[in-house]
Amino acid sequence: MLNRNKLVFILAGILFAISSISAQNNARISADELIYNFGTIGESDGLASHIFTIKNTGNGPLVITRITASCGCTQPEWTKEPIAPGKTGEVKVTYNPKGRPGPFYKTIAIYSNGKKGSFSLGIKGNVTPKEAQPILIYPYSIGDLKLQTKNVLYSTVRPEETLGEKINIINEGKTSLNIHLGKTPHYLNVVTNPTKLAPGETGEISILMNAKEAKRKGRMTAEIPVTVESIGQKKGTEGKLHVAANIIDDFSKLTASEKAKAPVAQLSGTLLDFGKLPDKSSFIPLVGGRVSGTIEITNSGKSPLVIYSVTCEDERVAVSGGKREIKPGTTATFKVTVRPKEIKTKLEALINFVCNDPNGPVRLVKVTANK
Repeated sequence: MLNRNKLVFILAGILFAISSISAQNNARISADELIYNFGTIGESDGLASHIFTIKNTGNGPLVITRITASCGCTQPEWTKEPIAPGKTGEVKVTYNPKGRPGPFYKTIAIYSNGKKGSFSLGIKGNVTPKEAQPILIYPYSIGDLKLQTKNVLYSTVRPEETLGEKINIINEGKTSLNIHLGKTPHYLNVVTNPTKLAPGETGEISILMNAKEAKRKGRMTAEIPVTVESIGQKKGTEGKLHVAANIIDDFSKLTASEKAKAPVAQLSGTLLDFGKLPDKSSFIPLVGGRVSGTIEITNSGKSPLVIYSVTCEDERVAVSGGKREIKPGTTATFKVTVRPKEIKTKLEALINFVCNDPNGPVRLVKVTANK
């Protein structure tokens, strides 16, 4: 019994000695700060970096094995050599503000032999957005007048609705500009504010669409003449704004029973591809110098399908045939024709159908071809 107790005492002493030696050789990680605030930085200022000072407050060498970041926008670099007890190393954290305006808070996790699990550091700040380049905001021009767009589309408008859109404008010239609008359709009210722009001054063109005044359903298109005159210029620069609107039925008034009895438009496809068009050297015969294809619309509903309009705003594409009213269970065929000689490289156009199908009053078919 005595020998057994003596053995236990000896083993306990050995374990205590080992644990004491181990404790003396433990590394411990610490940092001069846990979170760094960049404050306000500009998105266009480029990369922002900060160096954290890492200290080994333990008794053994500190080895950083890896560091991970909470976001790909944050990149860490660190001291790869072992850090001796009482000595310091560095962790450099770089943040990329590009495309990230607004406040941010990102973390990095440091894995080492100085702490079980990970040791976390953070960075925060606020990114002010870069100033957009005028060419990106105003890519269209009429003389020195730059415009946000020249095309305004009212996707769907109900017969009793009045909807407004606006086009932002700026004078990028060195002299004042006078802006004059030409004659517009009676269902559009177009106003420029202001009508005179000093150099660098911004304004807007407001366009009000009154569907009730249009007095019909279907696609409406209009061109608004715009003349821009520079002070001292004898003749102004002319341009046009393009406005389109799809005037549809007010389906919000339909009951469930009426919807169940409504027409249903089924198109044979939403893409009509003519492929490679024949040229003058081709032996493929052309009828009148044209090639054609067809689009079929079937009414699978329970009441007549009314086609209010069939339009294509690309003059190289012509649509003919079909019916303006398709009875339930019947099909109408529309002929689509293009002239190869008018297509120099490729064709990408849209045919627009407006009908009384409550589940799809506006249908688009893309027409493509190439030389």
